[in-house]
Amino acid sequence: MKKSILSVFLISVSLISFGQSKSYEALQSHFKGKKDVHSFKLGGILCRAALSIATSNEPLFREMVKDIDQVRFIVIPIEEFEKQNLSVNGFKSYLSKDSFETLATIREDGDRVSIFHRTDSNLKDRYFVLIEERREVVAIEMKGYIDPSVLKPENTRITLEQ
Repeated sequence: MKKSILSVFLISVSLISFGQSKSYEALQSHFKGKKDVHSFKLGGILCRAALSIATSNEPLFREMVKDIDQVRFIVIPIEEFEKQNLSVNGFKSYLSKDSFETLATIREDGDRVSIFHRTDSNLKDRYFVLIEERREVVAIEMKGYIDPSVLKPENTRITLEQ
């Protein structure tokens, strides 16, 4: 009996720690199966290897994401938002209802990157990044730690919005 209770407890804890946010679930359920919508997830060693490769030419960014241990992302065409009468700004307000706080908004070459943060009950930080481009939105959910000092204006070549 004790082993059964312990097993149920460990499974519950692992599901909570690896679960995705309500915000990510909402995006995934609204757009799953739609034309040109793609979602992926990476965890553990594979995640760290991919981030290491992706940031090899950007030492500042590499330092910023070195403690990220899980990444999920979904690419959604803007036209899919329009077909469902949804907006990116509406989703941003949904993020705030899901306890995410705006960490930074960055604009570069007409694209907008918004970074949101929350600390989960299991003391893991969770980040949500929205990249708004002309034709698509990329939503990235990360679990781990990002060094916020990297986002200071003196460390970037991009403009932070006020």
